[in-house]
Amino acid sequence: MRFLVPLVAALVPLLITPGLLSYFDVTPKIAILLFGLSLILLYPSANVSDVRNLLRAPAGRWFAALIGSTWIVGASATVFSTYPLLSLDGGNWRRYGFIVESGLLIFTLLSAAWLAANQNNVRVLLRACVASGGLAALYGIAQYFGWDPWLPAAAYQAGEGPFTIVRPPGTLGHADYFAAWLVIVAFFGLALARMEQARWLRLAALGASILSIIAIVLSGTRSAILGLLAGALVLTFLNRPRIRLRAVMIGVVVAACSVIFWFTPAGTKLRARAHWSSEDAWGGARLLLWRDSLRMARYHPLMGFGPETFATEFPRFESADLARAYPDFYHESPHNIFLDALTTRGAGGLLSLLGFCGLAFWAITRRKPLANARGSEKPIPSRDRQGAVPELTAALVASLVCQQFTVFVVPTALYFYLLIALLVTEPSDKAPDRSSARWLLPPAVAASLASLMFAVFAVRLVVADRALAVVFQRIESSDASGAAKEYQLVLRWELPGTGADLNYSRAMAELAARTPILATRVQATQQATEAAIRATRTAEDRYNAWYNLAKLLAGQNNLAGVEQSLRNAIAWAPNWFKPHWVLAQLLEASHRHQQAISEAKVAFDLDGGRDPEVSETWRKLQQSPDPQPKTGTQP
Repeated sequence: MRFLVPLVAALVPLLITPGLLSYFDVTPKIAILLFGLSLILLYPSANVSDVRNLLRAPAGRWFAALIGSTWIVGASATVFSTYPLLSLDGGNWRRYGFIVESGLLIFTLLSAAWLAANQNNVRVLLRACVASGGLAALYGIAQYFGWDPWLPAAAYQAGEGPFTIVRPPGTLGHADYFAAWLVIVAFFGLALARMEQARWLRLAALGASILSIIAIVLSGTRSAILGLLAGALVLTFLNRPRIRLRAVMIGVVVAACSVIFWFTPAGTKLRARAHWSSEDAWGGARLLLWRDSLRMARYHPLMGFGPETFATEFPRFESADLARAYPDFYHESPHNIFLDALTTRGAGGLLSLLGFCGLAFWAITRRKPLANARGSEKPIPSRDRQGAVPELTAALVASLVCQQFTVFVVPTALYFYLLIALLVTEPSDKAPDRSSARWLLPPAVAASLASLMFAVFAVRLVVADRALAVVFQRIESSDASGAAKEYQLVLRWELPGTGADLNYSRAMAELAARTPILATRVQATQQATEAAIRATRTAEDRYNAWYNLAKLLAGQNNLAGVEQSLRNAIAWAPNWFKPHWVLAQLLEASHRHQQAISEAKVAFDLDGGRDPEVSETWRKLQQSPDPQPKTGTQP
């Protein structure tokens, strides 16, 4: 029990399994969290005792109440979700459905109780988090400089020539989430450096913080850099350090090294990122996305649309302004934690998240110093009298600023809640009471059942994802038969609510297009079509699923099916230009000229003039005469 909490906290953001699992940056993190929680739940006596200890303090009681209310809100949003199974099990891109959220909340509660049980646990947890962040930061820095033994560099590079940028994803799959996690780690390192007694441990903690800051800067994530600056201002205000000559000299050296790096060849990709950012000063689609997300939230203000449903529901609410500005863009989230809570869990979800933030700031004002975690055998130096509270406060502010431009994934949500747990719990020097109670049996049974449920969920997720990785490996080797057989295993083990049918269909269609073997082409086409039909019921982006089906049916000359699929794609995403454009061509070929002109006009308007093919279709249809003769009588 002593090492399970820090071990899970360290491994969840760190573990990736490229080549082994298909969703290699999502599935192993979920599995570690749920397997770790399953083991922790097998210690009911310790958990009950720790929770009772947590509830002795007012902040602990409020924290537990917020955990419970958040769970109730999530359960209600799932029950009344527009897609309950999707909300229950989570989507493919982050798997943050109700079951995983429940596991995260329970783990957070038990972690807070574990922290409250012993003052030394605070330092143990921070050591695990900082060590994990330091290792990941090193990996992210190596990615920037072109060394990556696990992932292809092309996957996180964009642009050409001198304007090529690199966005190191580290171990979280995307630079934005990677940097958002490292923002908390950077201040955790400073907090740990204040608490450590041995000089080499303090230096190691500071080193991890420095590596985290460097990795954030090299990732080019503006929200995280803004969060770092906000946290630094808060930390400076709280500590009010005296300006010493040594600190000034270190600052001058750091600034000089930064300038030199900027103008050397090593800084080329960072300069390219700055150039891209200067051309997109307003953060891409975010302003319009936030506006449309608020408009979407008005339709389900109390319960929201359900966890993980944003990517499915949002295209129906996307405005023409956003579609024109970003005509072929997939919005998987509202890129704001509060809007994410509001759209998926309604007002209750928003209030719960605000409650956690409010509780953390309230706890800061009455927090006992953490400096005594160094031990009572030595007097506490004057510089440590405030404990690590300033660093943890700065971490909270930095994280909140950063998360205004992104949403939670499991690792960032875990560290956000652990940060609040560190602020609200009051570590005790008293030995925890492990005495048995008459009423221990019911919670022990409930914990065992929950442990089994989370373990089964994790096993199904891992087995299905491993089979899916094998499927794509066999498709890559042109083994359509082997891939089809392995995909049956995926269908048996995958969780309901969503699936990999759309990706499987596209991969099989590509195989059918490139293979010279007739039998392989026939089987791959059949598999692609069957999966495409299933994808219209399982894909998170239903509009893409219907469009994909339309393309496959077009290759089979099923024009009626193509038209119906395109109209369904339009129904799911009315302001996506592509199905309008293709439908216009189909209608013109079917001698429905006026309808074709109408669809082509819509496509041209929504495309925003970005694709010359769309503009050319609109121009040709305008210039071509109507092939249908006009009929009627003179008035």
